[in-house]
Amino acid sequence: MSASLGPESVGRYESDGVLFPIRVLTVAEVAEYRGALESVAASCGSGYQRRFDNLHLFFPWAYRLATNETLLNVVESILGPDLVVDGTLVFYKPPHDSSYASWHQDSVYSGWHLTPSVSAWIALTRSERANGCMRVVPGSHQCGLLEHDNVLDDPNLLNRRGERLRMDVDEAQAVDVTLAPGEMSLHHTNIVHGSNANGSVEPRIGFIVRFVTSQTTNRDRRVMRVRGAADCSHLRLASPPVEEDLHAAVAQWKEATDLSARQVQSVVR
Repeated sequence: MSASLGPESVGRYESDGVLFPIRVLTVAEVAEYRGALESVAASCGSGYQRRFDNLHLFFPWAYRLATNETLLNVVESILGPDLVVDGTLVFYKPPHDSSYASWHQDSVYSGWHLTPSVSAWIALTRSERANGCMRVVPGSHQCGLLEHDNVLDDPNLLNRRGERLRMDVDEAQAVDVTLAPGEMSLHHTNIVHGSNANGSVEPRIGFIVRFVTSQTTNRDRRVMRVRGAADCSHLRLASPPVEEDLHAAVAQWKEATDLSARQVQSVVR
């Protein structure tokens, strides 16, 4: 399959560390995936409604979204034809919600800077300044890995490990990554980014897919090969989910999520 970004767009991504907006979903697909996510959120209860990690391992609809052909074609433009999904994440900010993401780099906790990688942030609602869209500092990925602190006592912080950039960020240099439903951005693992609280009357929902290649050596997580035939025998490969019963899939996801959360807390503390 042919890649779908031209040289100019690829060059802008390499220079800025971010590229947007890129249309990836139709109106009908946005409605389908948002409806499926809302069903999951309603079944999970209030303790799980701000972030949902790795839904693609448990829900067929989330797997279909993470392997959308247009999405893979765009990512192939950046990483080449050998694509592996190293994780997914949904940030769900309800209306008038105080949750936020502090300034940080994804590389500080993921190791994605050690291997070819890119993150795709797919909007299932409008994402704009009023509802706490992602903000980035273009070009900051060229600074390399920066020092972070772990903040453990802020219940509104969406960063799972409490990571917060130690240095001050000149917010005048930041730009809002504004997206319409069905559009996405690509961002580099080293780019400095964050988001503010949602002060609007509507939710802000983003589905993030983390892509790497078979060059990754991380065996801490289950990954999925989604394009290409490269040797992935050194990785923990997961199979696409097949459970169509919502309540059974939710139960499996919650069990895995609770276990992962305990493991993360034992490390950061």
